Amino acid sequence: MTPEIRRRRLIVTVILLGALIVLAVLIAMRPRPQRQRPPVAAPLVTFETVGDQCPPIEVTGWGTVQPKYAITLVPQVSGKVVAVAPNLQAGAFFTAGEILVEIESTDYELAVRQARSQVAQADVGLAIAREEAAAARHDWLRTMNDAAASVEPGPLVFREPQLRQAEAQLAAAQAALDRAELDLARCRLTAPFTGRVLTESVSVGQYVRAGEVLAGIYDTAIAEITVPVSDRELAWIRVPLAPSDSAAGAAATVRATFAGGDHTWPARAVRLGGAVDQGTRQVPVVVEVQAPYRRTGDQPPLLSGMFVAVTFTSEPPPGAVAIPRHALRPGDQVWLLDDDDRLRLRPVAVARAGLETAVIAAGLAPGDRVITSNLQYVSDGMQLTAADPDPTLVPAADQAADAAPAKGGRP
Repeated sequence: MTPEIRRRRLIVTVILLGALIVLAVLIAMRPRPQRQRPPVAAPLVTFETVGDQCPPIEVTGWGTVQPKYAITLVPQVSGKVVAVAPNLQAGAFFTAGEILVEIESTDYELAVRQARSQVAQADVGLAIAREEAAAARHDWLRTMNDAAASVEPGPLVFREPQLRQAEAQLAAAQAALDRAELDLARCRLTAPFTGRVLTESVSVGQYVRAGEVLAGIYDTAIAEITVPVSDRELAWIRVPLAPSDSAAGAAATVRATFAGGDHTWPARAVRLGGAVDQGTRQVPVVVEVQAPYRRTGDQPPLLSGMFVAVTFTSEPPPGAVAIPRHALRPGDQVWLLDDDDRLRLRPVAVARAGLETAVIAAGLAPGDRVITSNLQYVSDGMQLTAADPDPTLVPAADQAADAAPAKGGRP
């Protein structure tokens, strides 16, 4: 190895050692970083602000439209049918007093004439009996002396039994005439109300017997719907319980999809059904719809047999507010977001909890921010991050009738 090479290696070694020394000094003099905990991100939640208006409470049930009055057309006399009204067909309408079926009346007219003849004979017999009784009294008074006149004669002397018998015969003849005239009038079957034909099974020339069903008809003035509701929901429905109860029943709205559109009819609760259903334990509420066949604009008639929804409307308790149903937590609690964006657990009194809306009777006030988000773990006072607020809460009334109330609350 030449001296030049050794000199170069020495220079390189010195440079490397110097660099290592400088690096060691820099490492020894570097500032030590401070230990810091990473920031905890506050959960992001959504909320709704409680409004100062609570919408009416709505309870909805379902039922089938039925006529209030439905009867069978039955003759009270027998005979051959000689006329049938053109409107006596299934689905046709008729008016009150219209003759629906006419039975041959010849035999009944003859019976009336015969009964009148018997009345005339009985009338003559009564006149004869009265004259004979008067003559008997006259003869008695004329033939008896003054002493015997003070003796009261027996009823046979004045022919009183014969007179009463003649009067009874006249009354019986008059009753027979009334019955014959009634049978004659019954040859015409008239409509007792304005209505519609449900079924019919009669035609001209047919012989019908008394008591035979000829048709089924019903009144179209009033329709009824029986709506089963739970006993808890019944607390929100005003129903007259007795004829002396002058207060009107709860207003209701009947809804149905028919003839290609959604339609509504006004109704009112009029009474409760006869008994609680033993299977479902629900209470039947009967509502009435006036003039269900009256058409307004393009609204179709409310036909018998339609399956409809009936919504009852009731005022909420004073001071109550409404929140979304999913904002009501188990144990009748709600989560509130305070001014510092911290979670607060608030117990509330639940008046009614449906599928969409919960009505709170106490525990909340207008302006409270109710958390609508779901959190896996919560604690009172935990820090949260509020999302953009939704508009002030004015919830739609609950449309579900079969929603169970929250535990501990009213129906």
